[in-house]
Amino acid sequence: MNQTVLITGGSRGIGLALARHFARAGDRLILAALPDPELEHAAQSLKDAFPDVQVLTYPVDLTTPDAPQRLWSFVHEHQWHVDVLVNNAGFGTWGEVPRIDVEQELRMIDLNIRAVYSLTRLALDTMQTRDSGHIIFIASIAAFQPNPYMATYGATKAFIRNFGMALYHELKAKRSGIRVTTVCPPAIPTAFREVAGMHRSTLYSGWLSSDVETVARATWKGYLRKSRQVIPTWYLPLINPISRLLPEQFSIWLSRQTLRQNLPG
Repeated sequence: MNQTVLITGGSRGIGLALARHFARAGDRLILAALPDPELEHAAQSLKDAFPDVQVLTYPVDLTTPDAPQRLWSFVHEHQWHVDVLVNNAGFGTWGEVPRIDVEQELRMIDLNIRAVYSLTRLALDTMQTRDSGHIIFIASIAAFQPNPYMATYGATKAFIRNFGMALYHELKAKRSGIRVTTVCPPAIPTAFREVAGMHRSTLYSGWLSSDVETVARATWKGYLRKSRQVIPTWYLPLINPISRLLPEQFSIWLSRQTLRQNLPG
């Protein structure tokens, strides 16, 4: 048994795919996700594939303010300590800001920002006593510029990327043993698309899209290499330096043109 890995949003998508990599390495897992039979199915699939790996599940809605602390208490009740925290849980919204349900947007902000921040602080409190650990943030390529029609979602992912990158440099300056990796995946056709109401969007079928296994594999390699940032496509590392030389208006225009197609309503 190597380490204990806590993965939020671990019942599907990137979270579950990444859990398989950790399980293959012999790490024990805590999967946190919404209360749903899918969570237990995910845990059972891991136990079937890796019989020697311990898997705990914690059904939780992380949009509620006390959920991160309850999750952390659950971990301590089992006398486990978290060596790796994967802040993966999140969802998006799509459309013009005045047309999107405000409560849905506020829930997204609570999950994508508040829960991520709270769990990171809880992890840091315990990791600092051991001067070891690793925190992985799943951000998005939407973090790199304002995104008309995904305005709030893009802003939450910009927070995650900026927070993760800044934390990396703070810890590096202290020569801390705690590592931080921020991952910025492109569009992936997972349940995220359906929750965001983007089943009609062309974003998931174009050159800006990828798949769960590619992103999970790139994240795993970045984790092993203790990379500061992972961009799991071949083209974005080439495009990003060029885009920084162009006016911000161009990046916003490109985002708007991509996201406005087949808008709801």
